[in-house]
Amino acid sequence: MPTEMLPLPEFALLRPGSVDECVALLAEHPDAKLVSGGTDLIPSMKYGIFAPDTVVSTAHIAALRGITATADGGVSIGAGATLWDVRHHPDVVARYPTLSAACATIATPTIQAMGTLGGNVMLDTRCTWYNQSTFWRRSLGGCLKCEGDICWVAPKGGGCYAANSADTVPVLQLLDASVTLQSADGSRSVPLSDFYDEDGRTWHTARPGELLTRIALPPPPRAWLAHRKLRPRGAIDYPLLLTAVRVDVDVDDRPIGGRVVVSALGPKPLEIAGAADALARGDTAAVADLAWKQAFPLSTHTWPSLWRKKMVRVEVRRALADALGDTAG
Repeated sequence: MPTEMLPLPEFALLRPGSVDECVALLAEHPDAKLVSGGTDLIPSMKYGIFAPDTVVSTAHIAALRGITATADGGVSIGAGATLWDVRHHPDVVARYPTLSAACATIATPTIQAMGTLGGNVMLDTRCTWYNQSTFWRRSLGGCLKCEGDICWVAPKGGGCYAANSADTVPVLQLLDASVTLQSADGSRSVPLSDFYDEDGRTWHTARPGELLTRIALPPPPRAWLAHRKLRPRGAIDYPLLLTAVRVDVDVDDRPIGGRVVVSALGPKPLEIAGAADALARGDTAAVADLAWKQAFPLSTHTWPSLWRKKMVRVEVRRALADALGDTAG
């Protein structure tokens, strides 16, 4: 059923004007949901996945929207910066073009103008059993992530396998991004590679009461990067597979290593072990084989898991071809 035909539950909307006011409200309302662009939370509330009594909007906090160059040659991006602004910001386009490209694959320009980079980093994990109407889920007795006690992806398993479908995260991880989280007790910085967890119910390590305020990028690596998104249609759809590759090069532009991250297969992005050595040898086929062996997509999507696994090898090879064929990164 289209979400525009479903009513929203009643809730109180709070609109803080500063980060300090926001974290104070989160401390006061520990069960509140945060919203900025609302492109994910609002449909989920209409589907009955969430029914919070209080929603705290960060849309009026100007300090969360800035994108600034840092003294060391990196870039600091406010969590409230829209995907459209990140995609088109001159510093991002010039220094991190693959991040700009990843933002461009998200949904439509209208949604990019509403959704935020912080919202994408914090994006709820998705599953064909979870992202349905209340009526649909209750016909099964609910799902483990919402109101049930069984994960229909793996009924004999002990966890939730809903997939991390955030388009920008694989690229941000290869760029060694870190996130700043602030609460009423202070702030802390966490490498993005340490931010995600293996269970789809607790897919990130943000603590109760914490607000994601910034995403920090160090100076661009000497490397060639590429990002690919496999999806049913060329716009709107969430990914069936996300692939990001980084080929590190020396001063003579010879490959000396690198990294590969695939996502949309489980709750946590998967960094491929052994990719650096194979890339240093220039053996792209071996990298694709490593990814195929390590990736285990489950039935979180309506498209067949076996086909998605086969596409891991295909998409990694294509991404490496893109990276090696475009030395602009």
